[in-house]
Amino acid sequence: MNSAPRVETAELSDAELDNVSGGLSPDVSFYAGSASVSSADVLAQVDAVKDQALNTVGQYAHAGVSISL
Repeated sequence: MNSAPRVETAELSDAELDNVSGGLSPDVSFYAGSASVSSADVLAQVDAVKDQALNTVGQYAHAGVSISL
């Protein structure tokens, strides 16, 4: 009698994988008159700030952060 555990594998499509991993991120938009802000706009701004910070830090051979209370 074989007592080794059996493992079965299955192919998952991208849509099935999105459902397993929690799905796609929802999009949120705010409107006030003619002005609107969406989560994509906010993420683009955050990404731009991140890139700027990484470029600035990348200019130095040593960088650090010090926090004291």
